[in-house]
Amino acid sequence: MTEHPARVRPFFSWARISGIYSFSVYAPPRLADVEFSTLLTNITEEARGKRPLIIAGDFNAWSTEWGCRATRQRATTLLDALAPLEAVLLNTGNTPTFTDALGYSVVDLTFASDTLASQVTSWAVSELYTHSDHQVIVFEIEIAGPPRPVTCQSCKWNALSLDTECLTSMMAGAVVLPGPTEEMATRLMAELLVHATRL
Repeated sequence: MTEHPARVRPFFSWARISGIYSFSVYAPPRLADVEFSTLLTNITEEARGKRPLIIAGDFNAWSTEWGCRATRQRATTLLDALAPLEAVLLNTGNTPTFTDALGYSVVDLTFASDTLASQVTSWAVSELYTHSDHQVIVFEIEIAGPPRPVTCQSCKWNALSLDTECLTSMMAGAVVLPGPTEEMATRLMAELLVHATRL
């Protein structure tokens, strides 16, 4: 470890290891919305200017974007807070990261700065027994060669600036033929970009 925070903050810590700033976060489910927002503000203030960057932990935030069955406000707050850091979500698939007697969910998330994300060669939820109700997240970072910016995964969305009327209008004019889900999504995005350039 070559660097660490000057002061202790509740619910997160960080260290610079092998040139990478790694943030570890635990956002208890008991945090009120204001407390959760304050935690995210503290994280983003501490992370500002630190690159390359990994932010990982149990955020207790649910979103279909990372494999949950529904999206809740906490997830939207999380994504909006991390957008200025240009952090890319590394989670793939919908393998549960948390399992207990009452059910399962995907609440353990990994974000990386856009240039570092392109160097992550794998990301997976380990199936090894952990003596915990959370699974281990494993990933590798290829540090040979200069970092490259991520192309499609580095898109940042801000739900507060969404023009629903414009989106509805563009979607109404889009024609997408049936096929595999990923191909349909790609074709839809291409159609929306065509409509957006006409506006």
